Amino acid sequence: MYCLDARFGWWDDRETALGKARTYTDKALELEPANADAYRTSSVVLLAQGRYDEAVVDAKRSVQLAPGSADVAELASFVLASSGFPEEAVILIENAMALSPNYPPVYLGILGNAYRLSGRIEEAIAAFKVYDARHPGFGLTDLVIAYQDNGQADEAKQTAQRLLAVRRNFTITSWLKTQFRRDTARLDADIAALRVAGLPMG
Repeated sequence: MYCLDARFGWWDDRETALGKARTYTDKALELEPANADAYRTSSVVLLAQGRYDEAVVDAKRSVQLAPGSADVAELASFVLASSGFPEEAVILIENAMALSPNYPPVYLGILGNAYRLSGRIEEAIAAFKVYDARHPGFGLTDLVIAYQDNGQADEAKQTAQRLLAVRRNFTITSWLKTQFRRDTARLDADIAALRVAGLPMG
């Protein structure tokens, strides 16, 4: 929960939230050194701190400890994609969806992100469209970027307008606060795509 707080700024500042998450994670691993959920949480804490290699190690460790857990594979996919290993991330999220056929909509967002970062743009667009269909309004920011990447400027602008209609206070700056990305050049390109589509910097 504190990891989500750190990402979305729900009640603590990021450093405070990360500190709480680290404390509880370390305590969990002290009590149970083979705790997959603790390694999963640790990987996200490390990701948020920009310690990408360590985050990947802990994410992979969580999958090794709980190979049958869809949720572990799903979060590990997010960590690996953000850390520069999108192809491996695709394998993990596809495995998570196979393990849990009635997966929650957020899995589609993780899938689309892994596809997009691995260059599989049309598959990313398809995933984000289904994500939006199952959970209206979600995945639209990524869909704007994917459309821009695919040369579909009109679709990108239309989706940007829809995004602003459902999230009136959206700004690229606020979106940036939720992003963890090792590839800063890719992130800069994403920002440019959002601006070209007409979204406000903030």
